[in-house]
Amino acid sequence: MSHASTVSLGTIHNFIARLSPLRANVLAFVCGVITLFAFAPFHFWLVLPVAITLLIWMLDGARLKANWRRSVFLLGWLFGAGFTLASMHWTAAPFLVEPEKHLIFIWMPLILLPAGLGLFFGAATFAAGHLWSRNPGRIFVFVVCISITEYLRGVVFGGFPWNWAGTTWEPGSPISQIAAISGVFGLTVLTFFLSAVPAALADFRPGGQAFVRILPGFICVVLFGLGWGWGTQRLNQLPADEVIAARLVDIAIPMKEKYPAGGVNVRNEAATKVLRAYLEAMGDDFPDEPRLVIWPEGAIPFRFSQNQRALPIIIDPNALDAISSRLGERTLITGTVRVDRYDNLQEETWYNSLAVLTKNSARRGALGIYDKRKLVPFGELAPAEFIPFGHAISGILPSAMQQAATQGYTPGERLLPSGYLLELPSGEKILPLICYEALFSDFVRKDAAGADLLVNISIDSWFGGQIGPKQHFVNAAYRSIETGLPLLRVANQGVTAAVDPWGRIVPSTQINTVKDDWAVTVEDVTVNKTKLITTYSRIGQVFSFLFLAGFISIALIFFKRTDLTG
Repeated sequence: MSHASTVSLGTIHNFIARLSPLRANVLAFVCGVITLFAFAPFHFWLVLPVAITLLIWMLDGARLKANWRRSVFLLGWLFGAGFTLASMHWTAAPFLVEPEKHLIFIWMPLILLPAGLGLFFGAATFAAGHLWSRNPGRIFVFVVCISITEYLRGVVFGGFPWNWAGTTWEPGSPISQIAAISGVFGLTVLTFFLSAVPAALADFRPGGQAFVRILPGFICVVLFGLGWGWGTQRLNQLPADEVIAARLVDIAIPMKEKYPAGGVNVRNEAATKVLRAYLEAMGDDFPDEPRLVIWPEGAIPFRFSQNQRALPIIIDPNALDAISSRLGERTLITGTVRVDRYDNLQEETWYNSLAVLTKNSARRGALGIYDKRKLVPFGELAPAEFIPFGHAISGILPSAMQQAATQGYTPGERLLPSGYLLELPSGEKILPLICYEALFSDFVRKDAAGADLLVNISIDSWFGGQIGPKQHFVNAAYRSIETGLPLLRVANQGVTAAVDPWGRIVPSTQINTVKDDWAVTVEDVTVNKTKLITTYSRIGQVFSFLFLAGFISIALIFFKRTDLTG
């Protein structure tokens, strides 16, 4: 590194580190906001190193202050709040579906959620501040602390592992293949390290060995060089010869038209109209067409009986007759709701479910049923169930936003001795994942053994139709890389696609039409039934924790008590 570049970097570092508290706090929030562009649909991953480097340099200055604990926490919290607000602003969209009911609560996703998730980032910088130093060891301390708190963000209170740093790499790229070894969390640890490395090139020390400042970058080049080379080789593997063909059907039906305001007759007419649209979209049963048809989560709204009790599709005889007749020799996977009624029909328990239907379902019912186990807060789970003291203040909290059970769905339980896999008539075993469940690496890994396919259905219309659905798809695609299994995904007003075990979108034949002013998308895909044995699927997060252990060891080597900045 030349003397001129060292001076230049040192000047920039000193300017950032010596910003006034107000300017530093504003810049920290802005840095969090711009991380939006590192994730889908942009994938400008270079934005993350810029944002993280500036944050570390601001922490250098904050650590010099007498009240450094408050200063470093505030910088991390504001960074996290900006990150959450920018990349997850779409969480406000569900509150606009029925604004007369929920608009008054829109401050929750726009203020409470960023403030709450920002605490994880604040905790990271607060913890790192206690081991901060002038030398590059602070880089490894920062990476360890922020990685641990991100892991906690993915598990605490049910977890929300949305936009972990590892997902900045587009699925199917060579670097994304590292997730097959360590899972996306391990890739997140490495991505944070890559993003923090530039900050090591400048600090407050007037001298310092150039080698020491370059060492983190050297380690980074080695790790990502090996990862890129291995990932490139992995992408050259040949798929299996055996294939499965599927028809993926999505109809862009606004929620207000699926569940219109009005009485029983109005709602039943709407349900019939939606069912008819899906039946027509999947077409007739011709031998040369796909034997598997998939509709999205909650594809068909429930009907009402004469006593105004809900009739989900899987117990509505008329709906099952129509579906079975149209299916012929094919198999249908669809999202639906399920109701258990006890005590002389006085008690109802609602489930968000996936059903496997065949031509015999009119007589025998669904071939298989899966009940969603991880429920979305606010959308499917009433706030009173997860907010501290929620039941005591339930009168001022919103109801669950989905239209079926305003008091909230019930998490599913294991229905089969063999686990959660469902077997299709053709012999393939699928692991069903409904919407939000596809975010959780370990959740999927633990039940994927023995599966031939992952099937993910979702209602992405809740996400606002912009960046939210694209981010959701990227998160789901990483489950294919981690488990080594192909993924069939149908997302209402989201990204509907098939993904191979390397995270790449499988080419499809797509037909776009219009039915009753609704955009209809039908994709026919042929997926190779490739099953890769991945390191992550066998040993889980072991490599993630090895990465962290390695960085902790390096930090301890660097760390000197006398080198603290305050």
